[in-house]
Amino acid sequence: MSIRKAIHIIFVGLQLAKMHVTGYIASIISSVLWFTLMFIPTVLLSGLGGQALLMLAPGVFAMSMAMSSVWSATEFLRWYVNQGLTDLFRECGLNVFHYLFSGVLVDTAIVGMAGYLLSAVVASAYLGIDPRIFLQANPLYIALALIAAIPVYLAIGSLVGYILTATRISTAWISLLQTLTSIGTVIPPKVFPDPRIALVNPATIVAELFRAAYGTNIIPLNSLLLLTPPYVIALTLIGYWLGMLSEKRIARHGLEYRY
Repeated sequence: MSIRKAIHIIFVGLQLAKMHVTGYIASIISSVLWFTLMFIPTVLLSGLGGQALLMLAPGVFAMSMAMSSVWSATEFLRWYVNQGLTDLFRECGLNVFHYLFSGVLVDTAIVGMAGYLLSAVVASAYLGIDPRIFLQANPLYIALALIAAIPVYLAIGSLVGYILTATRISTAWISLLQTLTSIGTVIPPKVFPDPRIALVNPATIVAELFRAAYGTNIIPLNSLLLLTPPYVIALTLIGYWLGMLSEKRIARHGLEYRY
């Protein structure tokens, strides 16, 4: 994909974001409520207070990014199909990978971080913790986590796209994939005999880099920094490859999975 086409796709994504403003607001509110209802009890039961929150919140962010990519791919290859928008995008030369690429910056850097920060504020208020602890972070590792979130988003979303086009029991496989995104994110790597096992879930590296900003990472920092560049490159290439495979299947068989 050329730089010119990448810029064009990002522009398309920004225009689409204007159409999704209401959805983005609802998503942020939903993520805050979900975090408060589902995970605050976990922090309370741990008895670790702020330390537990600083370990859990980055994991929720990473899992949320993975889930957002699942929804985006489903939007392109399920929800848009009956409206003819999927066909329209494809006629303009844009496949599922391009669609994911168009929205990844908004989903990660804006919507994802907004949900994270609001969840942190609400959780801190509920637990009686000074919310400024979330500002006492290493910005370098947060930046690395956001960079790593982009290829993770693209790869997982493209995998969902391929599943949607390759099998008629895609719902079952996608449900399993959504469950697996909890490994290494909201379920910390320390529960495994070797924490690196959790890296089978690409979103783990996002969670661990985010945790490293607070010093709560479980996988050693040296390993994280060593693995980040190859992860970013490999996942981007895998996402692009899966996107092309999905497009080839649609071109060969049509959008028959709409039924």
